[in-house]
Amino acid sequence: MPLLIFSKLVLCIAICTLMACDFNSEQQTNFNPSETVFAKGDPNHYYHTENIYQFFSPVHALENMVSAHRGSRYYDGWPENCLESFEFILENLPAVLEMDLRLSSDSIVFLLHDETLDRTTTGSGHANQKSFENISSLQLLDHFGDTTDYNPPMLREVLGWSEGKAILKLDIKRNVPFELVIDEIRKADAVHRVMVIVYSLNAARVFHRLAPDMVMSIPIRNMEELEAVRDSGIPPDVIVAFTGTRETAPNLFEELNEMGIIAIQGTLGNLDRRAKSKGFDAIAKYFRKGAHIIATDYPIELYSFINN
Repeated sequence: MPLLIFSKLVLCIAICTLMACDFNSEQQTNFNPSETVFAKGDPNHYYHTENIYQFFSPVHALENMVSAHRGSRYYDGWPENCLESFEFILENLPAVLEMDLRLSSDSIVFLLHDETLDRTTTGSGHANQKSFENISSLQLLDHFGDTTDYNPPMLREVLGWSEGKAILKLDIKRNVPFELVIDEIRKADAVHRVMVIVYSLNAARVFHRLAPDMVMSIPIRNMEELEAVRDSGIPPDVIVAFTGTRETAPNLFEELNEMGIIAIQGTLGNLDRRAKSKGFDAIAKYFRKGAHIIATDYPIELYSFINN
């Protein structure tokens, strides 16, 4: 009898083990944001994660993260939306790198903020009327209008460069199809190092249907927008809240945290100017209020302030 009981026990364990293996195999082939890998800031000023859903979750997210608006805007010799400028920023701090995407006449997605080339390059005219071969031969200008040795990069180049180095925040400009950007992200196997900016809940719904596994920055600036997002059916795992560039509504950060969503507070414009004139505690205070990320045109100064 003891031998029979032992045999049945062994058989039961074997069956359970096989069932567990089948279940695990199924889970690994499906999108499952609850499966997480620990994310951390690299001591060499790099952010790297194998699971972006955890990286941007309130439970595991790093504190006091800085997002560099357009990479570098106001640093002498370092133009915005420039690969070399991204390297410069990462030499000074770990950062989420925000960048703007435009489309050339031959459907190449590349980095540029304005519709025209005049302000930030040695070229002129509308970018969407130029081939990328033409655009890539131009030199980038820094904020002061000085010519640099750098050229506008393709998105695919930046995606490849970013592996193991940075989290990218992509601002997809008008007339750039979501599908093209999604295709570039997938080809570069970059889902876990990219967040895409959308400017409305309707745009978020469209993007989420096309790429349900990709993280989006969605405007949530008040309780009304928070409730709309809550009712949208979009899972919190793929949402980062952009709470705007003004003082936030009372309890907004707390409510977002309870929903499982972290917040980016923008300080671009007036708040950044106040920080430059009165000290960077004017914007660092948003970390104390509950923001996990501050998006600023002065990432080096903010990072230096919060670490000293």
